[in-house]
Amino acid sequence: MAKKQQKSGKPNLDTKAIIEELKTPGLIILGMVGGNMAGKMIDKVMKVDPEATGFQVKALLKPVVQISAGVGGALFLKDKNMKLIASGVAASGIASGVKVFLKKDILQGLTNFAGLGDSDPVNQVFREPVNLSIEPYNPELPQLPPAQVEALPVENEDEINGSEMGAYQEIKEVEIL
Repeated sequence: MAKKQQKSGKPNLDTKAIIEELKTPGLIILGMVGGNMAGKMIDKVMKVDPEATGFQVKALLKPVVQISAGVGGALFLKDKNMKLIASGVAASGIASGVKVFLKKDILQGLTNFAGLGDSDPVNQVFREPVNLSIEPYNPELPQLPPAQVEALPVENEDEINGSEMGAYQEIKEVEIL
């Protein structure tokens, strides 16, 4: 009989295993970026009016092409890595389709990342100025009655120059208990 291998509770962490685990989402993201860039080229060829309020059939061309290319690549390609990239292209088509139907970009938070979402290069460089000035704090303090103001002690010239201190004795050692 063959011995069964005992699995230890510790995961096998080596560089090759980590790279293999990160490769799958990385290839899908690469496919999404590529699909989005191809979608921008389709947008340049097929002009769709973004100001139009009604549904435009021309707007469906981009997601249909992206989804078709992605699904076709995932079905007909033999290499596992290329299938993952094709899946990313299909995912970018799904995101484009959602944008056509809902008029909202689900990749809105990723606009500064390598071609995902719609990005305006002018808005990436320039922005509206932010006023960071703080208004001065001037509290409304109550005024003292005149009788209390006159009762406040005021230093005279002798108190300021220290002449009333008189003679003093220098202490050489201090004993702390």
